[in-house]
Amino acid sequence: MDADFFISLVIAHIIGDFYLQTDYFCEQKATLKLKSPFLYLHALIVGLLSWLLVPTHSFWLCFLIITVSHLSIDIIKVYLPHGLGSFCLDQLAHVAVLTAIAASFRTDITLPIQWMDFSPTFSAPWLLLAILLCLKPANIFIKLVLGKYQVGESETCNDIKNAGALIGDLERLLTILFVMLRQFEAIGFIVAAKSLLRFKETDTAKTEYVLAGTFLSFGIAIACGLMV
Repeated sequence: MDADFFISLVIAHIIGDFYLQTDYFCEQKATLKLKSPFLYLHALIVGLLSWLLVPTHSFWLCFLIITVSHLSIDIIKVYLPHGLGSFCLDQLAHVAVLTAIAASFRTDITLPIQWMDFSPTFSAPWLLLAILLCLKPANIFIKLVLGKYQVGESETCNDIKNAGALIGDLERLLTILFVMLRQFEAIGFIVAAKSLLRFKETDTAKTEYVLAGTFLSFGIAIACGLMV
């Protein structure tokens, strides 16, 4: 399997599925289902992004496979209950298709992400992939995990959820950087700094929300840093 080809497809998928898909798109898809034009537009955008990152005429068959498979998987998803299970199955199905394509097709051209690979000590495309994963996808995943186990469902947690998402983004980016620099002690310092946050003893909901979110956040970031 061509690793650069595979990473190009995954990056296109993440950008299209998370960063270019708004909440309005998702609401319309969930409400109108097959009648929603955004269902078809979204699949087309993902396919076109993939072609953009693998800019060769021979990619047309891959473009069709990615677009049609993405549409088919999303159609199934809109009829499933919204939650962590459907999210994970949806993403696993998409990645499985991209893996099969990368294992079956070859390209001889220099891919755009290869222009980024200027460092002999780390892979810039993998770093880009890690950063993309650690922002919006990680926030959605953490929110679904906390929702599944009903952590942070108290009204007292509502006022810290937006701030928690921003803090989570920053701490995950710093964690990736420290893992790449092999400064693991600095990661411990960030965790210790977060422990300075104090809530009233009676407000256990906020404490549980912050602790659960913190463990998930650092776990995702460390995994992404090690991947790079």
